[in-house]
Amino acid sequence: MRALVTGSAGFIGSNVVRALLDDGIEVRALTLPGEDARNLRGLDIERVIGDVTDRDSLRRAMRGCDWVFHLAAIYALWLPRPSRFRAVNVEGTRNVLELARELEVARVVHTSSIARFGGQGRGRRATEASSFALGPTGDRYAASKAEAHEVAVLAARDQDVTIVAPCGPIGPGDVGPTPTGRLLIAALSLPVVAVTRTVTNFAHVRDIARAHVAAARVGVRGETYLLGHEDLTLASLARRALAVVGLDRPVIEVPSVLARIAGRVGDLYGGLTRRAPPLTGAAVAIAELGLAADCSRAVRELGMPQTPIDDALRDALEWFAKAGYLRDRGLARVGATPT
Repeated sequence: MRALVTGSAGFIGSNVVRALLDDGIEVRALTLPGEDARNLRGLDIERVIGDVTDRDSLRRAMRGCDWVFHLAAIYALWLPRPSRFRAVNVEGTRNVLELARELEVARVVHTSSIARFGGQGRGRRATEASSFALGPTGDRYAASKAEAHEVAVLAARDQDVTIVAPCGPIGPGDVGPTPTGRLLIAALSLPVVAVTRTVTNFAHVRDIARAHVAAARVGVRGETYLLGHEDLTLASLARRALAVVGLDRPVIEVPSVLARIAGRVGDLYGGLTRRAPPLTGAAVAIAELGLAADCSRAVRELGMPQTPIDDALRDALEWFAKAGYLRDRGLARVGATPT
């Protein structure tokens, strides 16, 4: 059994690679030319260079594979060329699915996103039946993932495609780092932590990876599984991260009106400088809607593990420490040294 993993060097992708190897499955890992592939270092894999927007390289990578896990995507708050979201996230998905059908791949697991289902409003949890709610925020990433999701749903009519939609991953390998990862680093590095008022579903990245493999084995064709564990405010997440390493620092929730102003300033900054702002108006709008989710279906049907979030935080902080993302004081608290 051989599986191709696109986006294999990324946060979730590299953990999917490890989960597959743990199950004795051969892995062909697709990485971009010059990509930071430290997450794949030392693994017994076949690494191939390619791009989901390049059909020839993708065809070469996919040939001879039984399963394809499609995780490659651009995940960002802002891009100087927003058209890249659609080129990679939508058209890249179309390329993967069309070539998988051409090459008679037995099963494709497409990685969608909580962005397709979340944003149902405060006090409401997304489910696999939820409609796309983040369109009014203007977020280009969310829109592209929603469109890619529909491409995968349509493809499942004629080929074996199962869809998984991860919530917020926490754990080792967050090379980006993600916005959640940046929050955890800030919690250990700054005297005061400021966060927006929102609720998001989080899970250990290894649990999300295991659920990907389970979806390939037992997932229902054409069905979607939200992958998560616990709904938390960002303030609660920051406080729990601090508690894991024995720190006690103020965590402040920024009032919505101030967050909106900061988002507008961020949009202006990006437009003037062509550099990614720390916050955008779309991100603030998403925070106000929240990304809470009911992920019980994945637990029930895929057997997705539910590792305690404190364990996920500990694993994440230890990895950030070893990878050199934390200041010396934070490193001492975590009990690790950078590599």
